[in-house]
Amino acid sequence: MRGASRLVVALALVSVTAGCGVSDPGLAVPDPRPAPTPTATVGALFPGPPAALGDHFCSGSVVDTPTGDVVLTAAHCVAEGDGTPADTGMSFVPGYHAGEEPYGVWTVDSVAVDPRFLADADPDYDVAFLTVSGPAPIQDVTGGFPVAFDPGVGDRVQAVGYPIEDDGPTVRTGVTQRYSPTQLELPAPGLEDGTSGGPWLRADGAVVGLTGGYQQGGEDFDTSYSTYLAPGFAQLREQAVEHAP
Repeated sequence: MRGASRLVVALALVSVTAGCGVSDPGLAVPDPRPAPTPTATVGALFPGPPAALGDHFCSGSVVDTPTGDVVLTAAHCVAEGDGTPADTGMSFVPGYHAGEEPYGVWTVDSVAVDPRFLADADPDYDVAFLTVSGPAPIQDVTGGFPVAFDPGVGDRVQAVGYPIEDDGPTVRTGVTQRYSPTQLELPAPGLEDGTSGGPWLRADGAVVGLTGGYQQGGEDFDTSYSTYLAPGFAQLREQAVEHAP
């Protein structure tokens, strides 16, 4: 169980580039937002508000949206799965390292989680999209990763996250495998508690999974799991976009 959450943050082991602009072959319009990188676009979740953060407990990543204010994490990081609503008011700190907040602090204003996870913590729906607010749209500062819905298997990925015992991100590399029709697994030792919600990034910069799902990411730190990002999860992302201020 990685409920304190395991997040794998690629501290520039690989520079991740991701397309998040208009792709008309005749009229290419440059996107003014920065390109996402594991160093800036992945961050840590803290339980308190910006003035009293507390200790980080999970991980997340900024994802590409029109509004530029959505963070992807595991549902078990923000909801108990016992019929109660998801939590809000916590803080997300992209690029957190050694007590520093190089890109600022954003507050979680709303959470989009599948009702089936809220009802009974169904691991097949361990995905949450957070709408955040701060000094600017967060994607304008950090960039945002595209999400690959229905990504298949066999991708070599970097898993990034923030172990609760560390003051910075960790990165592990492996190849995704199918654990079940609704779960991926990743043989990549070292994704410890606190890395939950951290993205699995393939070479083109797309998120193909996130630490969580089965056993909230796995009870054995040699192997991690992710809810399979089926196409239906795109609707959750749209819910988060609709809650943007």
